[in-house]
Amino acid sequence: MFERIKRGVRRLKFRWYARQMRRACTSVGEQLSVQGPVIMFGDGDASLGDRVTIRSRSHLPVEIYVAGGANLHIGSCVFINQGVRISCSQSITIGDGCIMGDETVILDNDFHPLTDGQPKIGPIIIETGVWLASRVIVLRGVTIGQGSVIGAGSVVTRSIPPNTFAAGAPARPLRALR
Repeated sequence: MFERIKRGVRRLKFRWYARQMRRACTSVGEQLSVQGPVIMFGDGDASLGDRVTIRSRSHLPVEIYVAGGANLHIGSCVFINQGVRISCSQSITIGDGCIMGDETVILDNDFHPLTDGQPKIGPIIIETGVWLASRVIVLRGVTIGQGSVIGAGSVVTRSIPPNTFAAGAPARPLRALR
């Protein structure tokens, strides 16, 4: 009996988290699953495709920032794991079927310049079927090709070709996949 009540409360929480996410986004596809609190702020446009799953925890929440005038597009069948941080100042596109491991960070801006002037900003494109393992950092101006896998703890500073395994800091293509 107690277990049944516990499962019911959990389902209600997940529905509430999904409702909050729907309110924060410009458009949301079917079957959104949000399994924990998501911190989402900013005035930009965020869109989610069908069957997006966000697994978040109160001690390791998913954080998404979309600046005014910026566009964040997350495709269908995308899995975002706990602790993921996405900061969009211009444009970030995440293709269908992508998987993001724990504590992945995606930044399309430098936040501050090294000298006087404006911080550098560049769009990020993560194509279809990309897997970003745990604690990967993707920096501005990068395109990660379709079907690529980025090894845990890598820092992606340059574009990665399709169907490639890349790892390291900075991430380098190590071998072709398939």
